[in-house]
Amino acid sequence: MKALALDLGGSGGKIFSGRLGSKKIKIEEIHRFENGPVRAADHLYWDILGIYRQLLFGLAKAGKFTSLGVDAFCNDYGLLDAGGALYSQVFMYRDSRTRGMIEKIEKRIPPMDLYRSTGCQRASFNTLVQLAAHVSGADRFQLKNASSLLFVPELLDYFLSGETAAEFTISSVSQCYNRMQGDWDEHILKPLGIPLKIFPKVVPPATVIGKAQKSVLAETGAGAFNVVAVCHHDTASAVMAVPSREPHFAYISSGTWSLMGTETREMITTPEAYAYNFANEGGFAGTNRFLKNIMGLWILQECKRQFDAEGLGLTYAQLDALAQKAAPFRSLINPNDPVFFSPDNMAQKIRQQCEKTCQPLPESPGEITRCIKESLALAYRSTLEKIEEVAGFLIPHVHILGGGAQSALLNRFAASAMGRPVYAGPIEAAAIGNIAAQFIAAGGLSGLSEARSLVRDSFPIKEYLPQDAAAWEDAYARFSALTG
Repeated sequence: MKALALDLGGSGGKIFSGRLGSKKIKIEEIHRFENGPVRAADHLYWDILGIYRQLLFGLAKAGKFTSLGVDAFCNDYGLLDAGGALYSQVFMYRDSRTRGMIEKIEKRIPPMDLYRSTGCQRASFNTLVQLAAHVSGADRFQLKNASSLLFVPELLDYFLSGETAAEFTISSVSQCYNRMQGDWDEHILKPLGIPLKIFPKVVPPATVIGKAQKSVLAETGAGAFNVVAVCHHDTASAVMAVPSREPHFAYISSGTWSLMGTETREMITTPEAYAYNFANEGGFAGTNRFLKNIMGLWILQECKRQFDAEGLGLTYAQLDALAQKAAPFRSLINPNDPVFFSPDNMAQKIRQQCEKTCQPLPESPGEITRCIKESLALAYRSTLEKIEEVAGFLIPHVHILGGGAQSALLNRFAASAMGRPVYAGPIEAAAIGNIAAQFIAAGGLSGLSEARSLVRDSFPIKEYLPQDAAAWEDAYARFSALTG
């Protein structure tokens, strides 16, 4: 069996092939490309057709394979017209059009009712908030005339197969899907003027959507293959690849965002969970991912983009090496401060926050990198404490997955800040979970438990133990004072 996975992130896309061998999954990178928002007329968009073109390049390089799945960031969508053509640009979730929309929604739908129904966090990037902005915009006619709304992975699946479907894990984070009823919620959509008819039928992950169209096969030279709805939300795919043997664990899907949470059988929608703004998101086999968004390495990515523009040309490994030499705990920030949500001038935003809090200003790339990563590690501790408080069980260790797991510096900081062992890897967790879901769809794996067992046996996992407990305790007291 050979499956292909497109793992699409906010800064790039990667296509992997995966083979299921004797008690192991083997993956190989086929194609990699850059991705990022396009600013036009003061709005931010994804270049969805450019992404699709890169996907086709990857298919042409892959040789023969039996199936393909796509996982990506959530909430952003495209619309199809009555003839099935792409009808709208795909806005990026950081676009400014959603400003003030949460407050408009909450005037029509009580916030706690919305939370109990959907389990979704209060966030300006939610699909419901984006759709409320769409209804209020000059292009509102698009929703009325559209035949279908497809999230980014489903749009790519549609381009390949010609079939429309909505996958459960990515639908569950939209704030339009009622987790209690298991369907799109007209009582949420109708008061906001959002037509129910545009939402496709929801299918579980590991569902075969259809076969690749002949035109795709002719263009890429690929043999016939199935298009599979994997866990379309990249975090859900990554959590499939958590190599834990314990029933209780925490994970951090570390990339542009740091998604930190645990796995539960049911949603947790208590007043305490709502007050801490935890999200409940669907997982494989009906599991629940109880998690919190932390701003993540986006802050560093934006700083690196600024450093590159200044001609410094530093790699992430070089930034970590410079950070290692910088003074510890010199300056701290709250990574979740809304000022860091939007792009541009990120290093200056960090300095401004430090100036407001009467701390030394980080000037060099090493000082800025250390400030970001120490602050992220302390944010992880704060979030872990809240997870244990609300979920009602202790968490003995934390798994860090994804690209951020490559940073030994951040992993070491995280273990020390949280006072727990950290297990880093697998790095390509989302792609591995994507491929595992395809093997389950084909009958090669029995389910989630066997998939996680194979991940443990197939990929290197590195352990980091806590260090310098007293220094991190002092830093956490400072961080807690900063964040309130």
